[in-house]
Amino acid sequence: MTQTIVDTLSTQPQRVVILGGGPAGVAAAYWLSAPEQQGRYKVSLYTQGWRLGGKCASGRNAELADRIEEHGLHVLMGCYHNAFATLRSCYTEWRESRPDPDNPLQSWTDGFLPQHQISFMDNDPRYGWQPWNFQFPKMPGEPGDGPLVEGTDHAPLPDDEKMILQMADRTERALTDEVPFRNVVKLAFSALRSTFMKSKFHPDMALAALDNAARDVRAYIGPTGNEEQGGIHFGGPGETWRRLAIIADLSLTISIGFVCDILGRGEEGYDALNAMDMRAWLSKHGAHKATTQSALVNAIYDLAFAAVNGADDSEGSLAAGVSFRAQMEMAVGYRNAPLFRMAAGTADTVFTPLYDVLIDRGVDIQFFSRVTALKTSNGQLSELTIATQAVTIDGAPYRPLRRVKLANDKSLDSWPNQPLWDQLKGGTKLKQDAVDFDYSGCKITAGLPTVLKADSDFDIAISALPPLSLEPVAQDILDAIPAWEAAFEHSRSVGTQAMQLWMQDDLSALGWSHGSTVLTSYKAPYDSWGDMGEILPFENWSNPSVWQGEVPLSLGYFCGCLEIVGDPISRFELKNDAVKIADKWRRSSLGGLWPKVGETGGDDGTASTYIRANFDLAEQYVQTPAGQNVGSRLDPEQPAGLSNFYAIGDWTRTRFSGGCFESAIESGMLVSRGISGFPHDIKTL
Repeated sequence: MTQTIVDTLSTQPQRVVILGGGPAGVAAAYWLSAPEQQGRYKVSLYTQGWRLGGKCASGRNAELADRIEEHGLHVLMGCYHNAFATLRSCYTEWRESRPDPDNPLQSWTDGFLPQHQISFMDNDPRYGWQPWNFQFPKMPGEPGDGPLVEGTDHAPLPDDEKMILQMADRTERALTDEVPFRNVVKLAFSALRSTFMKSKFHPDMALAALDNAARDVRAYIGPTGNEEQGGIHFGGPGETWRRLAIIADLSLTISIGFVCDILGRGEEGYDALNAMDMRAWLSKHGAHKATTQSALVNAIYDLAFAAVNGADDSEGSLAAGVSFRAQMEMAVGYRNAPLFRMAAGTADTVFTPLYDVLIDRGVDIQFFSRVTALKTSNGQLSELTIATQAVTIDGAPYRPLRRVKLANDKSLDSWPNQPLWDQLKGGTKLKQDAVDFDYSGCKITAGLPTVLKADSDFDIAISALPPLSLEPVAQDILDAIPAWEAAFEHSRSVGTQAMQLWMQDDLSALGWSHGSTVLTSYKAPYDSWGDMGEILPFENWSNPSVWQGEVPLSLGYFCGCLEIVGDPISRFELKNDAVKIADKWRRSSLGGLWPKVGETGGDDGTASTYIRANFDLAEQYVQTPAGQNVGSRLDPEQPAGLSNFYAIGDWTRTRFSGGCFESAIESGMLVSRGISGFPHDIKTL
């Protein structure tokens, strides 16, 4: 509040420097430069390389059909209320300030497409890998509804008890009349409803009923979940009592754990659980081993890239408190759909509108700016040093976007997969040398470094860099501030790998007969797959000037953890290893998803392939393991141990405290509120 009063009384705008152009840094710039701030802040954003986006950056390959090349499989959850509030607000301002009738993205609903089916791959003991498809119902409203988005009807988001009861309702609907444990489950959830509706907290009756139902349900799963050893199985691999029993067991166990450990305790209840692993928490409350090892639980670990050190055989580690909350919001706390796919790729759908709006507001975005040092003095960040990687020929700001023509006379501004070399001084030589400005080992500079000093060059600095990128330049801070040392000590990151397959056949011809889906809990390392066919019209496969091969009819994105073994090796070796891993996985495991792949030709029918290893400092995924990770995270709304310095990003403390777009955007909103008091309405725990 003190900072807000100072800002209001100041006659000159406060100078805010943001380090890092990923979702967190861009969100901070967006809210600090909002019209509601009335020009109180002069915002400058410094980012390495030629594009915005961080781990969410993507780029178009102009030499290969303008195809979109991503860091991985990116989707937005329908519970990402802060992210959608930001994006919907941005789209409204974008189209009001920059009418562009040729652009197919005229509103946020053009760019973000609801996905109601989600699939989990279940390694059934009798039938092998089988899809477990769920059609999630359409929920009222849209993600981001509320006072931050003008013209929307604001309905309260569901609280914890309501989400538990929604989970109970769905479980009951899944249990048909012939299921033998149906009645005992219904009685248990009826007792739970009665407990929640009472004005006084009396959990004993509900816990007794839940425990009784759980014992019955677990008996039907059997000793191992295998009907040959005691479990009951009927109707083939698609419809089993084992699956229904696992659903019921998971719902009952979560309800028991919620009543015992969270109900009535608020945030303290969640915090206490974060020391415990999610599977261990479920086991503590009696969950069957078949449930804790089921596709439903594996999916949580796979989506969070939770494998320890990225190893394929790791069961992973997830802090139970925030993981429980994220799981509940994803399953029952969403609006409209559980997932939203991006029609034109992450960069063009998300970061083009944000970039345009920030530029129109006067935000100074400095590309090719690599942070090399942060220094402290007298309780503040006193100095920061930035190396300039490249400069433009004419000295004007770098112009990062390229107009791409699509079919049907449509076109849009897009981010290329490499710098626009013709703008850069010495660009021809830089291109010939294949300089990678994104790579942390790229030390190429153009001229002397820029040194910014507190009070004379900036009033407030915000780090939106991930911990692995910060550590080499922030030793002064780590030595001076115990909270920073603890946050870094307990932070964990993991490499990831991604593969995109443009296929000559459609999904049905490939053997996938279950409709468009986003899938997880499959065989590592590519345990997650998303059907991204909606992106094909935003690429140029039918244009003979940029593509002469077969026109793809389907597009699959795959991703998973990348294990980095031993001493650091060269990035070229890692990239080659990623290609070998991908080729081996395609030969051994792709047929488990697409049974007919390769039947129509000498190869597997691939029109084009993109494989990526995300091993570099800024590329690795930030994990949320059990232990002290969550408790040691820095609060993005408060100065980070220095009076003029804040830390944001998905590695800081947020509602989910996890590596996701929502946590990154939320942290950017929180730092804006901590500095300015705006935005007021942020979805937190």
